[in-house]
Formats: sequence, structure tokens, C-alpha cells
Amino acid sequence: MKNKIKLYVLTGFLGAGKTSFLLHALDAMEGKKIGIIQNEFGKLSIDGDILRSGEIEMRDLTRGSIFCSCLKLNFVQALAEMSEMGLDCLFVESSGLADPSNLFEILEALAVLKPERPYELAGTICLVDAVGFLQDAAELEAVVRQVVHCNIALINKCDLVDAERIEEIKNQIRQWNEHCLMLTATDGAMDAALLEQDLSSYAWAPSEDSTNTADTKPKTFSVSFGAVPQESMTAFLAALRPHCYRVKGFGVLDGAWQQIDMAAGRIDYKPCDDRGEGRLVFISKIGIQLIREIKDEWDKLIALPVELHN
Repeated sequence: MKNKIKLYVLTGFLGAGKTSFLLHALDAMEGKKIGIIQNEFGKLSIDGDILRSGEIEMRDLTRGSIFCSCLKLNFVQALAEMSEMGLDCLFVESSGLADPSNLFEILEALAVLKPERPYELAGTICLVDAVGFLQDAAELEAVVRQVVHCNIALINKCDLVDAERIEEIKNQIRQWNEHCLMLTATDGAMDAALLEQDLSSYAWAPSEDSTNTADTKPKTFSVSFGAVPQESMTAFLAALRPHCYRVKGFGVLDGAWQQIDMAAGRIDYKPCDDRGEGRLVFISKIGIQLIREIKDEWDKLIALPVELHN
């Protein structure tokens, strides 16, 4: 009998460290044939660019959540197509605002196309941002649902908070999920041996309707630009901090290519390869009004050519 493909679903709020976790997992699974479905709310797949490799089968699903009616059928179709690629395992990296409450419903829909049920749901892993989790969970139901519907809660960025904060996060997680395995991490690193276990033994909540709908989908915008002074970019991002859930992308800063990331109030830069052109993706807290904020702050703080896209 043909072996089933191990299916891992990664959740966690914007900037929690899902892509970092996935990079560690891919290193540990060298020699296996891996597939990734990358889900982004914006039109551009920034994290997909980081993960893409000739040895990995990739699918990008953008402009919404894979658990929302706006993309649910596309997600089912992608799962069906990737089941024909001879994969050993498939990772689904969901958007940071995704609510996975209806995952089992989606897998049942897949069974209509694939009655042989080619996947074994090996585990749902939620990356928890130790810096911003408590505030994010207080403001957004999707963040709570990610914890409720997980097998492992991986509390990440523990190097950036004290032991008291970590204990507070653990207590809050346990109130919402009595059975998940809780682990701590830095830079998304987890013992890869855990991926060989049956994570489904850590029981989770019954399936329910996702809070992701076309009406709740946040607005996203992007810009493309040339070389920019890093100090100016930092000032620009800081000015937009109150208006964005997340900003991420790439650009030439002070003459060198950098990966740019703003999440949970932190602005981070990391060297990266040439990406052709600078670009940033913004996930808005204030809807379409963010267009005006982007334009005004760019003109005031950077004052170099830029193209705005929606």
C-alpha cells in the first residue's frame, strides 16, 4: 500500500517565526521530498521567495486565508495536485491572520477529489510570538483560535522576554488548550525528532467555522522602490507601526540587500541575496486609509521614487 504523505500545518500570528521554523525543519529533513503550500494575505509571496528551492515543490496561495471561502477551494485543489508529486511530507504555512478552525472540514472536502485520502495529518504547530502574543490574542480572535486548534504551541523569541513573561504565556495557552504540547524556542528552532512522532496524540478542539471571511480579510498594499538609506527606512517603518499588523520585504539599504521585517513593534534587518527590486508588503490595520499614510510618510521621510500597488 502506498505510504501516506505526512501533512504538517503551521499557524501563528504575523512575524511569529513560521518561516524560520520551516527553514530549520527543511534542513533536518534533508533527503526527503518536501512540498510547501505558502499562504499570504497579500498579492506578493515574500516568504515564498525565502523558502523557494529547486529541490522543493512550492505552491503560493495569495490574496486571502486558505481557511476562508475566498481561497478554500484553491487550497483543496492545491492539496490534490501536490498529492500526485511523490512527496514524503507537505508543510502548509498559513497566513498570520489565518483561523484554522475548519481544517478537518477542508480535509473532508479533499476526500471528494481524493477518496484514497493521500495525507496523514501529522500535526498542527502554532508559532507563538513571546513578544506580542498576549496583546495580539487580546485583540484578535484568530490568534486565540490558532492556539485552540494546535497540537504543539511553540513559544518563539524567548530570548527577547523574561521568564515571567514566558510563564504568563504558558498559563494563558493552557486556559485555551488543555492538551497541546508546549515548547520554547529561539529563532523558530525545535527538536526535529518531534516531527517523527504522532503529534495528533495531543488532542485538540473539534472543528468549527473559521472566523476568516471575505468581510474580515484585511487590506494589503505593496510598494516597489530603489536604494534607500537604512536610517530613513527605519524612520518610515516606525511612523507606520500603529497602522500595520505587519510589514515585510526586501530592499537595498545603505548599499546592501537586506530582508526587512516589522512585527510586534520590532524592526529587523537581515542580509539577503539580490532580489531584483526593492519591495515591501503592508498588512493594514486601518483599511484603505493606509494608502495615504504610506504616501505621506514616504514623501516626508524618504523622498525617493516609489511605486504603490494594491
